[in-house]
Parts: sequence; structure tokens; C-alpha cells
Amino acid sequence: MDIPVLRTWISGEPVQSQGQIPLVSFDPNNFTQLPTSTESSLDQLEDALAQSWNNHERAVWQSLPMEDKAEVFERFAVGLEQRSERIAYLDALNSGVPISVTRLICSGNASIVRDAIQRSEQMNRTVFLPANHAEVRLLRVPWGPTALITPWNAPSPMIVKKMAFALAAGAPVIVKPSTIAPHSAELIAEAAAEAGFPAGTWSFIRGGGEMGQALVSDRRVRAVSMTGSTEVGRDIALRTIGRFTRLQLELGSNNPALVRSDADIEKTATALISGAWKLSGQWCEAPRQVFAHKDVYDDLLIALEEESHQWRVGSSLDDLTKLGPVATRQRQESLLDQRSELISSGAQIFHQHDAPTEGSFFPATIMRANGARPDGEIFGPLLLVEQVDSDQEGLIAASEGNVGLAAYVFSEDVDAANYLAERLPAGEVKINGTSVLDMAQNSEQSFFGESGLGGHGDNRLLDFFTGTRVVGEDKPDMPL
Repeated sequence: MDIPVLRTWISGEPVQSQGQIPLVSFDPNNFTQLPTSTESSLDQLEDALAQSWNNHERAVWQSLPMEDKAEVFERFAVGLEQRSERIAYLDALNSGVPISVTRLICSGNASIVRDAIQRSEQMNRTVFLPANHAEVRLLRVPWGPTALITPWNAPSPMIVKKMAFALAAGAPVIVKPSTIAPHSAELIAEAAAEAGFPAGTWSFIRGGGEMGQALVSDRRVRAVSMTGSTEVGRDIALRTIGRFTRLQLELGSNNPALVRSDADIEKTATALISGAWKLSGQWCEAPRQVFAHKDVYDDLLIALEEESHQWRVGSSLDDLTKLGPVATRQRQESLLDQRSELISSGAQIFHQHDAPTEGSFFPATIMRANGARPDGEIFGPLLLVEQVDSDQEGLIAASEGNVGLAAYVFSEDVDAANYLAERLPAGEVKINGTSVLDMAQNSEQSFFGESGLGGHGDNRLLDFFTGTRVVGEDKPDMPL
């Protein structure tokens, strides 16, 4: 399948990137170098910012009638549907996530767009407040130009989600896709260009850390939505705090799982390995640390090993692969270093999956923790299993360190599981399962601790991109 040429998109128009820094990416299955391009230039970033600010100041996109916006969104959705297979291929090629998974995820990109505009239509943007003397209105308005910084582990759905909801809120956007997984962004931009958004509504800028820093530091950027590492999130927060830029930051978390003595061990092992190995272990809410009651600890380790053997390792472009490579050589080396550090701290390898020697394959590993805790976020197929003497000990251990996004509890006693789940410091706690998808419609979750700022939830996401403004004639003869 053809690999698209990477371009900069300014105000919905493609131009050749004019930066001097090359953008180089590799097929993680074999380290074959993919077609190269260059970063956007700072002049191109300035052009994109100026166009975005002009769109905001003149309320070009914001004031477009909702029925007209809906038509543009529908054309965007259709364009994504037409490109779905190619987008899935490029996401699998860039991230190492098996194509059977990216195909499933990318088939929902168009639905995300349609859902965003539908929720926008249902949002009450003008509320008439009780007032006897005159008309007083509460308006919901977009903050202004919004920077969207997207990750490499789920490239296209993250771009589509952030872009669709920001635009549905009325905010013009500047998207900076990941340099590790850059290619599907080109097809998303093509679909957006065909949809016919007004000038200045959206731009795509290519570049790494320096480009991202320049983008979020600009005074015209009024909101930033970013998914990525804790290190980058802290940098964004420091660069924007002086202007009180609105931030939504989804960062790292070593998500814990509690396994009670009454858990169904076979089902628990199936769920834990599925959660830890899916997407090549590269998703933010994957279980990373298991705290298992001493009565089931040994049986759980054996069951985890048996379940891991069921996962076929291979190329991310093979339909039969369940566990592909991690995205880059750097990610592979980082995981190997983390595993070595854990061993130095007392952890022991219990099971190591076979893995190809070519490409950036990390051998999926189950470890006896023996009290060792990871210093940084684990982001790949590496699972630590710790023995605890009681539920309370497990709860305390699971609440320490770099946690806050998600957590898991396994028990046949749902009441006892709920008791623990309600006390874990995480935005989402699933009982007896590790699915990626939400458990119910209109789910919402906050990012606890150092896992970020803001939270998840479709209505909440739409709210993030907007603020409220009260407009009306002041009440006469007020005493103060």
C-alpha cells in the first residue's frame, strides 16, 4: 500500500514543509526506513497561527449555522470512511499495533465525527436566565485557537477525536501529529480538505518537541489538548501557566489491578493478559502492576503464563497477529532498560514470550515484583505481579506511585470489589475486565494525581473547548 508524502497543511491547504529538520520513521517490524520528509518551518507555524486567529476573531467557523456545520462534518465523516482501510494500515505500520486492531478502531473514526456534531447540536449554547428587568443570556463560546498534540500509539482516532470535538465546539484548531506515527494524519487532512471547512478552521503542522513548544507558547493559543508522556505534559504546563491557557493533559500511569482471594483465576488471567498485551501493550490505561492475594498468587502466575502463550506474535501487518512490535527501537530499548532496573531492584522474570529478533519486538514479560516498583511509566507488554497479604495491603500499594488513569479489581464478590474500586485513586475502575471501551454511555473520568489535568468523557470533552459568558442589561437601582 502506498505511503503518503507528508505535507504541512495551512488553513486547509497542503504545502511542502519548509523546515530543515528531517522527519525519519521506520517500519517497526523490520526497521525498514519509510519515506522521509521535513518538519514544518516556524514561518509556516506563524502562518497557521495567524489564519487560525483571524478565523477566531471574525467568528468565521463559530458563527456558521449549525445545519451548515453538520453538512461539513458529514462530508468529513464520509471522507474518513472512504479512507478507513488505508488509515488502519498506516496506523499499524507506524505504531506496531496489529492491523486487526487498528482496522477495528479506525472503522469508528467517522462515527466519532458524527457523534461530535450531534452532541454539539444538543448543547444549549444560549440559556435565558431568570431576570425581570431585561434579557440576560448565558452563552457558551469557544476559548479560541486550540492546539491539539496527538500521540503515536493510536494516531488516527486521537487526531479525529480531538479535532472533531474542538471543531464541534466552534474552536479553530492547529494539529501537531506525532513524528513517530505521522502518516495517517495525511489522509485525515485530505478528508478534512474535501469536506470544505472555511479558511483558517484547521491546520496541520509537522514537527517534534521544538515545534510543539513553539505552538503551545504562542499567546494566540487559548487551549491545549495533549495526550502523551508526563515529561512533555509538565513542560506544556510550565510554558502555559503564565497565560492560564486551558489545558487537557492525559499523561502516564502505571495502572494497578487488585486480585482478591476469591477471584476466578482463569478469567482473571485472560483479562489481565488481554489488557496488558493488547495494542502491543501500548495504551494508556493498560494494567501494569498486579497486586494479588497470597492465596492465589502462585496460581495466578501460572494462569498468566498459560494465557500469554495463546498470543501469536508477528508483524503488525499480518491479520493473524495478536501481539506486534512496539513502535520504535527507542521504545524497545526503554522497556529492556526498565526490565533490567526492576531486576536490579529484586524483581524476577517469571515468563518471557518468544519474540522475533528483527524489528522492535519486545519479548512480552511477566515478572514477580518482589517489592520492586517501576520508576517511570511502563508502556509496553511488561506486567509486574506482587503478592499481598490482604485487600487493605493491596489497596495501599495500588494507591502509591505513578497512578491515576485507570485501575482494575478482580473478585467474585461484587460488593467487596466495589468497595475497593470506590477507594482507588483512578478515574476509571473496571471490575473483572480490562476492555478499552467505556462501560456505559456518557461515562466520565478525571485524571487523578500525576496522570494529567482534566479528564475523559464526550460531553466533558466538548465542554473543555468552551467557556461561559453572561450577557445582558444590568439591573437598575442595584444597592451595590
